[in-house]
Amino acid sequence: MKSNDIKLSVIFDNECSCESLTSLWGFSCLVETADNTILFDTGSNGRVLLKNMQRKKLDINRVDTIFISHAHWDHIGGLDSILELNSNINIFVTTHVSKNLVRDLNTLSNGVTVIGDEPTEILPYIHSTGAMGEASEQSFIIDTEDGLIIIAGCAHSGIEAIVTRAKRVFDKEILLLLGGFHLFREEEKNIRETVKSIKNMGTKFVCPSHCTGERAKKLFEESFKENYIDGGVGVDIDFDNGVVTPPSKQTLQ
Repeated sequence: MKSNDIKLSVIFDNECSCESLTSLWGFSCLVETADNTILFDTGSNGRVLLKNMQRKKLDINRVDTIFISHAHWDHIGGLDSILELNSNINIFVTTHVSKNLVRDLNTLSNGVTVIGDEPTEILPYIHSTGAMGEASEQSFIIDTEDGLIIIAGCAHSGIEAIVTRAKRVFDKEILLLLGGFHLFREEEKNIRETVKSIKNMGTKFVCPSHCTGERAKKLFEESFKENYIDGGVGVDIDFDNGVVTPPSKQTLQ
């Protein structure tokens, strides 16, 4: 897949990059490719998620796939609101999601696919890492000609472990690593080691947000410099032949 055909829009986050949007604890990112429109997680509040999408002029009816990283409340809170408006959606979850919820989602959507522990292709060029760690969390991988785009919900299994698994499967460098890196409770020494490891594994751009923590974000920015993107709701990322132009602060009309 060509990276030029991909657009990422962060539409739910506790970090804020746009004063006209609402920020609450949680995460969601809309992934648009030439063939699919995929909602990665749904934040903690469906009304806020839909309001942010409306303000950014993103059409909920174009979403054909929902990818749930893990079953924590701040990543599945908007599911009902989305499915009430658009039930023509395929849903991908992991084994941590309760069987009762899977049953209900099957009734409300096109169907649910439960991902196990192994990396799995869910759409052409689009993969799950497979369920990882105690939270049975999956991360999202787009295989592009310019490298891998990885989106993590909370990285409960460790952001290094996620990148390591992606590189083992694809043997490619990382074009962009985005999402929650779950470093907000880590000691600075451990954060520095993580930042160094992520960079040494061939990661070109990073966009940390949600549960990454301010101290960790600052250390990523110091290390990646111009290749650091400040995450938050309202951030849009486009690609130009493997180069990301960091988005500016937005004010929606």
